[in-house]
Amino acid sequence: MKFLAEKHPATYRHSVRVAILAEKLAISLKLNEEEKGKLVIGCFLHDVGKGLLPIELWNQREALSEEQWQTVRLHPTVGADLIQANSALGPEILLMIRHHHERWDGTGYPDGLQGEEIPFFARICAVADAFDSMLTEHPYVKMGSLDEAKRELVRGSGSQFDRRIVQAFLLLSNEMLDIYMGTEC
Repeated sequence: MKFLAEKHPATYRHSVRVAILAEKLAISLKLNEEEKGKLVIGCFLHDVGKGLLPIELWNQREALSEEQWQTVRLHPTVGADLIQANSALGPEILLMIRHHHERWDGTGYPDGLQGEEIPFFARICAVADAFDSMLTEHPYVKMGSLDEAKRELVRGSGSQFDRRIVQAFLLLSNEMLDIYMGTEC
């Protein structure tokens, strides 16, 4: 993660925020301390594979080509392989890293898993990851508001996201989401 922080600080900050959101979401989902710890670690590491991909992909202002998208879609697999080769972290964390871009309807990547085939922690990470992305300024997308991001989660509920996790996320008060209140993401 130190390498990622140096190579792409914005992705590192995103990973920190996703881990913070995961901790808050774990409370809403009533996860025990061990589960919460695994979820937070996995969410912190979910984008570690981006550090091994060309940095220009993450800073490009114009739309990515299909070939560039194929490269971007490698980051979950690359990240899981990197962590597996260099760590004693458990399978839940590796599966979270690998599958955080799967979609409830089966149209995600890298394996096209759907519904409950997607590991539970990966489904949680997907919601936190998407929410943070919607509230972060990107070269190609304008940053939204808390309410807009929540509405987008609802729109994706049942297609992109597990409805149960979105419902648990929506139980979080805006005060619990204070990492976005009056600060630059």
